[in-house]
Amino acid sequence: MNNNLLVEDEIRSIAEIDYEKDDVLILQRQGALAVNELVATFIDLGQVLDNQLIALALVRFKDLQVRDYAMGLANNENKDKLFNLWYWLMNFAPTGYIAPVACIFATCAYEESESELAQNALDRALADCPNYPLALLLRRVFCAGWPSSSFAMMRGELHPRICHTLFGSSI
Repeated sequence: MNNNLLVEDEIRSIAEIDYEKDDVLILQRQGALAVNELVATFIDLGQVLDNQLIALALVRFKDLQVRDYAMGLANNENKDKLFNLWYWLMNFAPTGYIAPVACIFATCAYEESESELAQNALDRALADCPNYPLALLLRRVFCAGWPSSSFAMMRGELHPRICHTLFGSSI
């Protein structure tokens, strides 16, 4: 069976976060931990074969905290591996789950001065979800010619706040 179909089956078994319930933070934290495992596996092995893990990350990326948490993980030591991870995942994700990963990849590409790749990733995001707010914002930012270094600076400011929101002082 096609690996993508297996991931789609796993996705169907995972409920999205219901923001009316009391378990929002628990599910966001679960998503961030899944992202950590996804990243660690990809860095160690160069691939991720755990369809349940991939599906959980893709479903949780629909949550802004989890998506932004993933966006903030890049650093000088891992940015090349994350570039490859997000590119692979953007192309592997089924329809309806592409936009968040495409935006994460777009920021990585833009930060590496790969403007055409960044714009193409935004095209993928907007094809998947035509009004995806982050894709629309990034399109404006990229077209305005913001310096690519500004993303590392913003990440440095925002990521600790997101970590504190998700994990409090337990991180």
